[in-house]
Amino acid sequence: MAPKKMSKKRAALLAELENVIGNNCYNGNIQNYGPHGAYYDEGRSFRYPLTAIDQDGEKRKFKSAATDLSPEVLSTGYSAFSANRLHIVTALDEVLRHLEQNHGLEL
Repeated sequence: MAPKKMSKKRAALLAELENVIGNNCYNGNIQNYGPHGAYYDEGRSFRYPLTAIDQDGEKRKFKSAATDLSPEVLSTGYSAFSANRLHIVTALDEVLRHLEQNHGLEL
């Protein structure tokens, strides 16, 4: 069965959800130094970038919500962790479908 075409409304919601998750990365090994060498504790939160592949096959990285992408390009979105890829947009779409089918969520 061919995948159902994604609406712009659903794509916008998925981009927002990916942004929430992408903004919740943390590395406890990063050393934080401020002005004049002042030490500000270990660890830092950061935005993990989303990578999407555009119509020309080019990789585009986003450090904020990718709300300007077409549903087709957004659906290629992933987060790269070393040699691994988390297909975050596909995973979030599966979560939404699960909630729609099993818990009465209406979008």
